[in-house]
Amino acid sequence: MLHSNKSFFKHTINLFPENYLNALIKDEMEFTFKKGDLICTPERSNKCFSIIKEGYICNFHIYIDGKECIIGLLSSGDIIGLTNVFLEKQNNVFYRALTEVKVVSISGEKLKALVEQNPLIATSLLNYFSETHHDIIETLEQISYGTVESRLIFLFKKLIDFKQENNGWYPISVSLTHKDIAGMIGSSRETVTTNINKLLKGGIIKRLENIIWIQL
Repeated sequence: MLHSNKSFFKHTINLFPENYLNALIKDEMEFTFKKGDLICTPERSNKCFSIIKEGYICNFHIYIDGKECIIGLLSSGDIIGLTNVFLEKQNNVFYRALTEVKVVSISGEKLKALVEQNPLIATSLLNYFSETHHDIIETLEQISYGTVESRLIFLFKKLIDFKQENNGWYPISVSLTHKDIAGMIGSSRETVTTNINKLLKGGIIKRLENIIWIQL
């Protein structure tokens, strides 16, 4: 079982007042997923949503030709599948673990009951959905119109661990293969490798003990 933790709930505490958050997570189970596992599929996402306790997740669409389009990156304290709770039709968003992930799964019906009891929660949800929409549009713009180099920089800045600053340099908080990165920016592994080497030579990023660092 999960107990309230302000560090874990750094994002969700702004969406749900702590007393309501405690009501949501009461008696709910925690699940662990390995890197590469699907966290939530469209077939079951309308029945529940989840709060990420630990780890990193990407959400993506799958085109008819089988190609994936990454539309977001999520980490500890973020929520997955929340939009689907209020959709009458099936969504086509998938979630995959980029690292080992721990999540708490919460009933969608429990959330709907909470919204009916407190209309202010509906306002908070509207703000959350608006911010999520903005982030998705920003990511899609980068994938659609940015160069591979600019897409890499955009991605690395989204993955920064701000707690480990060193003279203006910040490490990427999740370890990704070049294949992972290619899928996240809509490119090929070979092109990603070429552009990462270019960024390294240009001093825009650096690698220490196999961890990429970027300067802001």
